[in-house]
Amino acid sequence: MHAIEFEADIQNGMVKIPDEYAHLKNRHARIVVLYENTTEEESPSVKQVGIDFTSVKAPSLTAHDGVEYQRNLRA
Repeated sequence: MHAIEFEADIQNGMVKIPDEYAHLKNRHARIVVLYENTTEEESPSVKQVGIDFTSVKAPSLTAHDGVEYQRNLRA
C-alpha cells in the first residue's frame, strides 16, 4: 500500500485529486480526512456521553505516580 498527502477543499462532497496524481484515476483508494474543528464544533472526546465516571475508584492506579509507574514497568 502506498500513501500520498495533499491539502484540498471539500466542495459539494467532492475532493479534486491534484494533476500530479493523475495516474490514480479510476483506481480504488482508502481515504482518510483530517480537518480542523471550527469553534462551533465540539470534539467528540469533549462531548459528554452520558456516563459518569466520578464515582469510579481505582486505587491500584492512584496509589502510584503514573509516570514513575510506567518507567518502572519499562525498566
